[in-house]
Amino acid sequence: MKFFQVLLVILITAVSANAQTEESSVSESSNTQTLSITIDQIGNDSWMDGAFLVKRYNFLPVLKKYRNELGLTEEQLQAVNTFYSKYYPKMEELARSIQEKEKELNDLVINGGDSKRIRDLIVEIAKEKAELTVYNIKEVRTIQNALTKEQFEKLKNLAQQEVI
Repeated sequence: MKFFQVLLVILITAVSANAQTEESSVSESSNTQTLSITIDQIGNDSWMDGAFLVKRYNFLPVLKKYRNELGLTEEQLQAVNTFYSKYYPKMEELARSIQEKEKELNDLVINGGDSKRIRDLIVEIAKEKAELTVYNIKEVRTIQNALTKEQFEKLKNLAQQEVI
């Protein structure tokens, strides 16, 4: 029970930090340009799948593969591309950081490392995984809002078929 309470606190902290980061980035956005990223520029990113707090919903490969079958419009693609331009670099950065910290954590555990550093790494990893998971939820919501209900249902069905 205590474990879940700690995870809940970490998730709330990550969501709050994410909201604060977004507020500050909105005010900074007038001073900086966002790198334009399209779904076609993103390669196989399944290497990130293990970095999420829970199962990742990765509709991107299916969206790319079946865009014509789904009947995506330029406006819909633009909405999805806007999400990736804004958030994808941060998602990659978090996933890499999580991988590095997990490697360090494993080394510390196996080699009898400092207990305080181990605890600190666990908390840092949990916060970053929670933040990355929040981005994934935003990703799903962006796709869901950009597509019609019928298109999104078809996307979900295609995604399930791709896994099998």
